[in-house]
Amino acid sequence: MSLKYPEKVFARMIRIVNGEEIFLFRKDTQIQFGSSSKVLGAAIMTNPGSFSFKNSKEWNDFQKGNTVYSVFEAYDRPDLTMQNLIEVIREAHKRVGLNEPNGIVQIYNLSSIVESNKENVEHKHQKALQLLGKSSYYETHLLKEKFLTNEYEFVKVCNEFNFVIMGFADKVFASKVSALMTWKENPAVCEKVVYARDNNGRLSHPRRWRTEGHLMEIAIEALVEVLKSKVNLKFKGYTFLRWNGKYGREAKFVVKDNEHNLQSIFIPGRIQDLVWTSTDLANVPELKEWSSFNNETVDNLDAVAF
Repeated sequence: MSLKYPEKVFARMIRIVNGEEIFLFRKDTQIQFGSSSKVLGAAIMTNPGSFSFKNSKEWNDFQKGNTVYSVFEAYDRPDLTMQNLIEVIREAHKRVGLNEPNGIVQIYNLSSIVESNKENVEHKHQKALQLLGKSSYYETHLLKEKFLTNEYEFVKVCNEFNFVIMGFADKVFASKVSALMTWKENPAVCEKVVYARDNNGRLSHPRRWRTEGHLMEIAIEALVEVLKSKVNLKFKGYTFLRWNGKYGREAKFVVKDNEHNLQSIFIPGRIQDLVWTSTDLANVPELKEWSSFNNETVDNLDAVAF
């Protein structure tokens, strides 16, 4: 039986034990769509909540402080919030006419402290901040992302993504959210930011999107608009010019990057071996014997099998 959400989630948990109190920090979180390592976009939210490594037998001992190691990393299934993000990303790709998303969506938080009760988040964050401030081993960046602390870093990092989904728990880290609300209007990034405002004008947290379906619809349509602009720029980005007439592992093609007007030899399944050049490879004497491929075009070479 196939899973409704087959996407896997990778994360690292760092544990600090202070007397009888245990602090968990979640970092490097990403949702994996398909098999590509290409970064598609990002989501920025309040703090890590319910996600855990339920399928890892060592996890229970780790979170209770019963292991000698203090860093835990693994893949597991998406929690409810992540499922809602997946739903929005999938549906937006479908509406725009794109293939299924294939790549990574990175997740960032205003605080990396793990706490599922929003009423306790700021208090626990402050306690962790004080603890880290006294530590000679850990640094405070364990608790927060540098790019969420100033506009310059925010704009620079967000420019690396095709889209940035934002949503926050109400009345938590209000000053930080206010700053992000201002920075997201920067002309360099405003056209790639995705959010769903509720009736009170707040950027709703993705966890709400399943029970408040109109918010999910707003988020989907917002992402559709962002993806449309990318489609207009990069749709049918690669054209097949020639083929060596062979199949399987021996198949080779001359492909053209339409955006940059470059060509390369392409072997399906080995996208890492592409070497782009301004030389017109399709017309060099050595490759004249290769068959014409009728100028077929694709959006993503990762998805090509032959």
